[in-house]
Amino acid sequence: MHMMISMLTITVTKMKLPEPLFVIINPVMRLVLSSPLHFVASRSLLLMRYRGRRSGIWRTTPLRYVEDGDVFRCFSSRNTQWWRNLEDGAQVTLTVRGKRVDCEAAVVTDQARARALLAAYLEQFPQDAAYHEVSLTPNRQPDPASLERAAANSVVVEARP
Repeated sequence: MHMMISMLTITVTKMKLPEPLFVIINPVMRLVLSSPLHFVASRSLLLMRYRGRRSGIWRTTPLRYVEDGDVFRCFSSRNTQWWRNLEDGAQVTLTVRGKRVDCEAAVVTDQARARALLAAYLEQFPQDAAYHEVSLTPNRQPDPASLERAAANSVVVEARP
């Protein structure tokens, strides 16, 4: 853990997993989340099955999510590729807490709304701040300046049944 002290905030940056590990982690999480053992991770992770926009191949990606009524929200970096398949809206199948849910998914394009949703997400999952390069204040709230930068580099996907 790295700690940096400034006049306004104390920035705590937790270590994030190296990207190459996800080559191992994602298949394991796909297996766990689609099994009867899903309960060990399904309170905060789901599987999203979507069709590649060019290839037509179905893919399944494990994602952290928040649930807001009947809306499932997932957050990612713009540097990843999976979300591009949903830019124009797409039918997806989510596996949430062991149940399959057919949904229409779309990328949130309003930047102010995406920023507010990212802030709410990081309040619920402050441990994910490092993945979005967001600093946290001493009371574990997203630092406004780093949140603004992160929002420009983040993607919010909403899926509705």
